[in-house]
Amino acid sequence: MNRLIAELQRLYLPPVLRGQVLAPDTAALAPAAGALTAAELAQGLAGAATVLLDLAGPDGMTRSLVLSFARRGDWPHVAALYQALQDDLELPAPAIAVAADNGYQIWLSLAEPVALPLARQFLAALVGKYLNDLPANSIAGVPAATAGPVALVPSLNSANGKWSAFIDPSMGSMFAEESGLDMAPNLDRQADMLAGLACMAPGQLQVTLDLLLASPEQPAPISPPPSETTARLSLAGTFSDPQSFLLALMNDPAASPDQRIEAAKALLPYFAKQAPSR
Repeated sequence: MNRLIAELQRLYLPPVLRGQVLAPDTAALAPAAGALTAAELAQGLAGAATVLLDLAGPDGMTRSLVLSFARRGDWPHVAALYQALQDDLELPAPAIAVAADNGYQIWLSLAEPVALPLARQFLAALVGKYLNDLPANSIAGVPAATAGPVALVPSLNSANGKWSAFIDPSMGSMFAEESGLDMAPNLDRQADMLAGLACMAPGQLQVTLDLLLASPEQPAPISPPPSETTARLSLAGTFSDPQSFLLALMNDPAASPDQRIEAAKALLPYFAKQAPSR
């Protein structure tokens, strides 16, 4: 747990962390945020409390940006934006989290804090460039002028018993049908995922924002990148003929529905029944 807290602090948390700690059965938000301790973060990570983080410091600066996608069906947009941040904008890979109730989050980290207006402008530019065909109420940026704190990840949603967690991007499509984890994630593995991530270099956000503002808006590239498609397959071993391979693909639960349907179509000629002779 200490490793995970250290990685969260390295990437996302301000030096003076503020937020709210709620009992698991608390329905309403506490009236005001206060300073959070490492012990309170540990409570949240253990599922003993709900911890809400204020990612903005008291000086009006932030080093964390979060895009929250409210719908499970928007995973193709999440995957495409994840790839575009690296391929188009040459930014470090962000973290992806699956929400305990519904949808996904993309977490971006800055080596040095920036003013809140600049952070909000950057998130708005990302949405305008890559996500402008999504309904406005299906995506939210944090920090935002009207948004409150963001829930600690990983954390337990006491209302439905599901956990939020950081996930391997190649596993994102697994949560398109049902969000959240049924059990608490391994905290050491969560720390391992974050340990491989880097922060945006000083000044990199401003340079990228200028690039986004200079280019015309375009519809979101909703097709998953090739790496996402191939990562869904869990086939192993060798196959003596195409029919054996297609059968394995059709029955592979890790394959996407489209892949399994196409395999079934290709197999139809092998299993077509001839009409009985009279």
